[in-house]
This record gives sequence, C-alpha cells and structure tokens, in this order.
Amino acid sequence: MRWLKTMTAFWAEPHSRPSVGRLSVLSLLVVVTLTPPPIGKTQEAQQFSKLWGKNGALWSPYSRLPDFTWAGYRWGSETYRRPQERVSVKDFGAKGDGQTDDTAAFKHALEAGKGKIVFIPPGKYILRDILYIRNSNTVLQGAGPEQTVLVFTRPGVEIDPRPSKTDGNQPTTNWSWAGGLISIGGARTQSKDVTKVIKSQKRGDTTLTLEKNPFRPGDEILLTLRDDDAKSLLNYLYRGQPGDISGLDNWYVEQVFRVVGCEGQTVVLNRPLRFDVRGEWRPTVERFVPPVTDVGVEGLTFDFPVRQYAGHFKEVGLNPVEITRYAAHCWLRDLVIRNADNGPFVSGYFCTLEKIRLEADPERASPSGHYTGHHGITFGRASDCLCRDFEINTRFIHDLTVQSSIGCVFCSGRGIDLCFDHHRWAPYENLFTDIDAGIGSRLFASSGGGMRGNHTAGGETFWCIRTQRPVRWPASLGIDAINVVGLNVSDAAQAVPSLPPVAELTGRWCEPIPPQKLLPPNLYDAMRARGGGNN
Repeated sequence: MRWLKTMTAFWAEPHSRPSVGRLSVLSLLVVVTLTPPPIGKTQEAQQFSKLWGKNGALWSPYSRLPDFTWAGYRWGSETYRRPQERVSVKDFGAKGDGQTDDTAAFKHALEAGKGKIVFIPPGKYILRDILYIRNSNTVLQGAGPEQTVLVFTRPGVEIDPRPSKTDGNQPTTNWSWAGGLISIGGARTQSKDVTKVIKSQKRGDTTLTLEKNPFRPGDEILLTLRDDDAKSLLNYLYRGQPGDISGLDNWYVEQVFRVVGCEGQTVVLNRPLRFDVRGEWRPTVERFVPPVTDVGVEGLTFDFPVRQYAGHFKEVGLNPVEITRYAAHCWLRDLVIRNADNGPFVSGYFCTLEKIRLEADPERASPSGHYTGHHGITFGRASDCLCRDFEINTRFIHDLTVQSSIGCVFCSGRGIDLCFDHHRWAPYENLFTDIDAGIGSRLFASSGGGMRGNHTAGGETFWCIRTQRPVRWPASLGIDAINVVGLNVSDAAQAVPSLPPVAELTGRWCEPIPPQKLLPPNLYDAMRARGGGNN
C-alpha cells in the first residue's frame, strides 16, 4: 500500500510559509512504501462502526447513517456512455500551436459535433470566450492532460461581468463562487405528469401514494417538497437546530427515484426516502426529464495564465468548467487544473468527477502566501453526485465545498491541508470518506452568510479521514446531528461521552476509531458492494 504524506513543517507556521507551486508542493510529498502486516495481525486490528458493522450488518435505511449507494453517473452503475462518432477541432481550423486564437474553431466543432466526441488532439490551444455545451451525448475529449492543454486567456469578468454582492454587501462578481469557461447544461424542461403525494411517509420508506399514477416500472420520477410559512421543512432538515435561517426563503428539496413496482396509486421506489413526506410540504411527483445528459469533459489540462491571486471575493473568473443546475448523468474525468480562481462547480444530478488534479505555480500565491484560489471542487445544489480520486496540490480558501447539496460523496482523494467547507444553505446528508486530508489544521473551517442557517443540516457523515494532527470535535458546524467515524478527534471523550441510539437522528455521533483500523475505509464503495448496484 502506498501513502502520500506532506511534510508538516511546510504549513506549521502560516505567516512564514512559502508560496505554493506545482513543483514546490509536489517536491514536499514523500512516498512511503509500507509492508502489509501479517494477515493474522490485520484481522486483529480491524474495527467496525456501530452504524455499519461488518458488511453492513448493523445498517438499516432508518438509521442516522444515510444511504449513499446511488451517488454518481447513471446511479453509480454504468460506464460512461461515449458516442461512437467523433469530429476533431482541427477539422474546423484549430491550430493548437499556443499562439493562434482557436476559439472559433472550437465553437464550430461543438456545433458540428452535437451528439459526438469532439476530439482535441495534442497541442496547446488558445481560447478567448466561453464554450457552451447544451446538447446531450456530447463529449469534449483531449488526448490526455499531458498532451492536450487549453489556455483561456480572458477571465470571465472580461467576457460576461456578472456583478454581484456578498452576503456582507461587499461588491464582487458572480464568478467568485460560480460559473465556468466551459459550461454544461440547459434550461429546465416543462414538468410532465405532475401529481400530488396524498399519504405521509417516513424517511427510510420506499413507497409513495399518489393522487393519480401515470408511472410504470422503469420510469424515473422527481419528488419535490416545499417549505411552509413557518419554515418547518428547514427546521426538519436541520434536525431542530437551524440557526439563523432568515436568509433562506421558499426552500425546497428534491430526490430522484426509479419506479420498481406499481400497486394502484402506490409506486414502489428503488431506494429509501431521504426525508419524511408530510402534507404541509405540498409533496409532488413528476417525471424526471433533465434537459441535458451524458456530457463529458475529459483528458486535458486547463492552464490559466499566471496571475497572483488577489484574494477573497476578488476573483476574476479563471474558472475551468461548470455543470449547471438541471444537467444529469454528466462527467468530468482526468483533468488537470492549474492556476485557477476556482475548480469545477457542479450543480446537477448523478454526475461524477474522477481524477481531478488542482495545482498552481509559485507566482500564483496570494500576497500572504496562504492561498492560490477560492473554491477547489464545489457541489452546489447538487444531488447524488460523486467526486473520487482527486488531488488538491495547492491550497484554496475552501478546498471541498458542499452548499445546498444532498446525498453527494467525496471519496478516495488527498490534499495538503484540506478544508471540508460546509457553506450553509442547508447541505444535507453528504459523505466524506477515505480521504487523506493532509495536516488537518482546518478540516472543518466553513464559511457562508450568517443568516443562511447553520453550516450543515442533518446527516453529514465523515468516515475514515486521515490527518497528520488530531482534530477537535467540529462544534463550529453548529449542529449536533452529524456522524464522525474513523477520525482522530482529540476531545472525543469530552465532546461525545455517549452515543445516541442508531435510529436517533439528533445528538452527536463520534467513533474515534484509528482510520488505519476502520473497516470499511470507503463507506461509499461498501454501500455499493452491499447493494449490488441494482437499480
């Protein structure tokens, strides 16, 4: 087994540490080869969580441990659907010589390549405008990040300014926390076969009773719950600990299901409900018809011109790619992102990010030397999305962000000193698992406007997180309804002297099992294996 460890001294003194660069950071990583212990000793060292047990024997859909089985592209069950036909950007005049403006050629290729692979041969391509992908089954594919390099020479604010203000009324631009110079998605399609849910259900149930039932087995449906004037839905999501939610209005939540059976007006669902279903939340079901699906961007490098990072809310839109609100079953794979203000922003359903690497040149570091960008990888109003096998070889203000996202998973990644940013706006039942978080000096440092609720809603789960330093119980998240398993929590005995029942959704849950002893280390993979990937 191979481990990547960062030299602790590099970040030990935050006011004196050097700038972060793609070479300087990587040079600090020490690769250590560990000889596996004898099988007998391994068996003795294994420890299991009381929430899961061995092979999931202790888990149920009504447990405080959410179900993450279905996260990722095509419910986590299929390989990417790449088209058979392809065109090349060079067929439309792209040069890839690092000097010629290839924007027009790329736009022509994307127009002609709808529903096809748009291939980008080896080369360095200069681009000066936003590239929109609005058609399903379209894949922008490079020859690999070592060979295909995209250089966007104009930041987003020069192309489309998007002025905005922070929650603190500070002037800024929407590019500070959203947007991408490659934009995937489309407008929401008109709702189809909308019907009311007429019977209350509990979180964990697998049926819905409808006013009318136009659906059949195999159909995908979207359940929507809408808050009432008393904001009782938000209060429920926050497990009665919402904090200041004066800035959260007209809230709603969604969950997508596949119908596996019909019994009159009742539909049987392929997975458990994440929420109670109550009449005061005006529950409805409609056919799930996303406007854009099966779009991929893969096998290339985004290499932004080196500009010193000006700091928080001063970003100019050096953002590589976004998957917008209503896209589904899309992917970003095998990407290197260098010198960016932000990494990918993902707001769709069932999307996968895989093998994403973020890095920066030394000259990119902010004047303080602490950061090279704002958000690293962000799930914002995303549902059941997956990010795995990531590397963040530089330091963002917020490395991994969940905001308003539900059922999303970060797993099998690593970083220098990761921040699991819970950016308020009711992120609910997300998972961080099997992650080397580096030093561990700011693991739960989170941000967001103070009137947007506590940093996280219920069910947030942290499972097998490796840090070089012990961390303290994350009281700053503001809610006692999260799960921490397999993390070195220095004050665990004082912060969580006893565990609540596994079916109790409130209360602190902390099992400070050494991460190297916890089985399974990757809860997402374990849930997938237990469920068999059946849809």
